[in-house]
Amino acid sequence: MGKAREFFSEVVIDNHPLASYQQGDLPIRDRWILKDYLEYIHIKKGLLAPYSSRYPLVEARELLPSFEKNFAEYPELPGFSLVALNRRLSYQQEIFQFDLLHSFAEGKKKARGNLDKILPHLDRELRPDFRQRFGQRDVTDLAYYEELLEFLLHMDRAQVIAKDEEGGFRLLGVYASFPSDLDTELKNFGNNLGKFKKQDNEIYEQERDFVYQFFMELYGFPIASERRTSAALFARRLSRQKEQYLIKVLGSSDRTITSLCGYEQKKYPLVEKVALISLPASIAEANPHLKDQGFYVDPDQAVVILKVTYLQHKYNPLNVLEDRALSVVEQEIIHPYHGGREAGLNILKDTKRFLKDLTDIVRGEYIGSISYKRQDLLTSTKTHEDRLKFLIAWLAKNHRRLATYSDESFEAAKKVLNSYLLNREYKDAFIRHPELHREALQQMVILNQAHQLQTLEKLNQKLADKRRLGPLPRISRALAFLEEKHDELPYFYPDLFDKFLSLWDQLMDYPYFRRLRSLPAPPSLPYRRRVWQKMILAQRLVNDLKEQHRELQEEVKKGRPFPVLTPGFPPLPAKSPAAPEASPGKNV
Repeated sequence: MGKAREFFSEVVIDNHPLASYQQGDLPIRDRWILKDYLEYIHIKKGLLAPYSSRYPLVEARELLPSFEKNFAEYPELPGFSLVALNRRLSYQQEIFQFDLLHSFAEGKKKARGNLDKILPHLDRELRPDFRQRFGQRDVTDLAYYEELLEFLLHMDRAQVIAKDEEGGFRLLGVYASFPSDLDTELKNFGNNLGKFKKQDNEIYEQERDFVYQFFMELYGFPIASERRTSAALFARRLSRQKEQYLIKVLGSSDRTITSLCGYEQKKYPLVEKVALISLPASIAEANPHLKDQGFYVDPDQAVVILKVTYLQHKYNPLNVLEDRALSVVEQEIIHPYHGGREAGLNILKDTKRFLKDLTDIVRGEYIGSISYKRQDLLTSTKTHEDRLKFLIAWLAKNHRRLATYSDESFEAAKKVLNSYLLNREYKDAFIRHPELHREALQQMVILNQAHQLQTLEKLNQKLADKRRLGPLPRISRALAFLEEKHDELPYFYPDLFDKFLSLWDQLMDYPYFRRLRSLPAPPSLPYRRRVWQKMILAQRLVNDLKEQHRELQEEVKKGRPFPVLTPGFPPLPAKSPAAPEASPGKNV
């Protein structure tokens, strides 16, 4: 029987085998080479080395924003954090604390102290082996980095890589603490978003979770452990100081390597994640070349190395989906031996798979887990209580994805939801859990309203879309939307109705419409007159909708619950008298 192939043994970086860097034949001086080198080494030692048939694979859903807190703990699995700076260190002037390491080039007397700085942070049973293997080695040399990771992956705090006097990258620090002033950063960020108001504790309490989640998501993390929080805050600080840096984090709970690359000195770093996942059967069957070409780490379970690249979005309160901080821009399967990339698959955004998952959830057949309101980890949909909670959490997580589906796909999703939430056969079960049932219905209603507003939001698209769509088609589509939704829009939740009005104001600010509105009399040219007439009719409809919505809000202020229309059905039933009503103007 032949010798087993070693993972990434055939990888080439910058026209040189990875082995050349691993053996120290080539010093690493370029930051991008360092990034690639660390990616392969960290995947190899942090993900592939501990893999077995019992390894807790990451569900692909977990790599979709917004990210969830991980409830499961796997202390036996490796974890680490690291910062790499594209410059030399100045120990006292650095803005974070760490134990400085010295290379042999600085003198063997200095370098001998490296072991004394590392050993205290290792478990006692690891210390003899570490001393025997590295007592006579230059631990700063990245040629030894892969072997050294066997110990570093179980050490608290972060590693530090920077350049030496000759311009080569070395491991020059351990046991680093990333500075973390969460309170100041979060409050400043919330104030900049317009979410917080000075001296208003009620608004701060109401909006804090949204601001915190949006803030962390910009850096690819959920509201989670101190390791991930401090990594996000440190990346923010380094970006502000125009540093060229790379931060990498692997949590033993999330089993995902997150990279924050600030090499290009932009406001936000490039966010990338790598994890081991099992391909859905439908994708595996449709792509037999993955098995034939050796992309599977474990062919029996269709396990692959998935890398996801994300893009940050600036907060805009006028967007229908204002909570979108991050979106997926690229998905790659990494070959476990030669490192090649398969980028042609849509694993995370597969509409058919999403609809199948939704169907399995409402049928109580879904296999997987999800966190409900960051408090409970749900692993079953057998009972109606768990099914409703699971559905609420799933809809909240995938809200922005579902809301932007095509009309055909959205109608399919809505049909699946209606088949469960509006099914009379489950009446008794829903009576036992009225609050959960109502919350799930409201999630569906909010989703439906947000999807409808996508039509109006698309008419406000800039640049290319505006050039393709002239004034008459633009106002005609807007008018058709108003006429079609005239009976539903007054029942939109207040927040979404306000977004509808904002979108309408944006549309009327279109330069052509703005000029027509400024005319003292109707235009004489036939084309302009047709546009003007449709504008007048549309504005009358908007004014009528405003009045209807205002009247509904007046009833809410008098104590009547806000009537909410389920798609194609009468208003939702009010909450039970014992349950507190939602305050006016807030989605519930």
